[in-house]
Amino acid sequence: MKTKLLFLLIVFGISHYTSAQFVKTNRFAANINLGTTPGLSFVYEPYNKLAIRASYVYLKYNLNQEQKISNENILLAGNMDMSAIGLSVEYHPFVKSSFKIIAGGSLIQKGFVSVNASPTDNYTFGETVFTPQEVGSFLFDLRYDNGFAPFAGIGFGRAVPKKRVGFGFELGSYYLPKPKVTLSGTERLSSMAEQEPKIQSNMDDWRYWPMVNLRLAVRLN
Repeated sequence: MKTKLLFLLIVFGISHYTSAQFVKTNRFAANINLGTTPGLSFVYEPYNKLAIRASYVYLKYNLNQEQKISNENILLAGNMDMSAIGLSVEYHPFVKSSFKIIAGGSLIQKGFVSVNASPTDNYTFGETVFTPQEVGSFLFDLRYDNGFAPFAGIGFGRAVPKKRVGFGFELGSYYLPKPKVTLSGTERLSSMAEQEPKIQSNMDDWRYWPMVNLRLAVRLN
């Protein structure tokens, strides 16, 4: 009898705690993220401590500048292009705090970094002078095949703010598919392709993409 009574008290206590913690809200919001994974999110909040986010991430950067490397002027031309769609859940463990835990996954639609390096001045080797065209150029290409990338993180600020507009901060990381490296060259740099297996081996662990974002949230209802 005492065991049954204790069991009923525990069940009642858990149900009471849960009902007191989780309050139905059924609210929606739109988010804009700025940072290492910029993009847009549409958020549904069924309960005050739980929110579900559907997101689109897009990051593009072009490079075209001259740098001095080992006392040689090198022109670096390249670009980075990454995009993904994702679904995540954020949980607020404390009722009176905006601290949250985030977990989810994204489908990588596009992910590559490409850099072409070529000299801009003549190169002297011994008594021989080579023009930039004779030296050639080399291309480094890093690609993440289409695949699933889980991510996790923490943050402050609600994706569905209590007021009409809110701000937040998030910190975490994606775990990307294994990258594919391509290394090629022209003219006297054509032997760079022989280094591709070594570079590939060294970059097999390049699978973490940091998530550091500032977020603007606008509640829709």
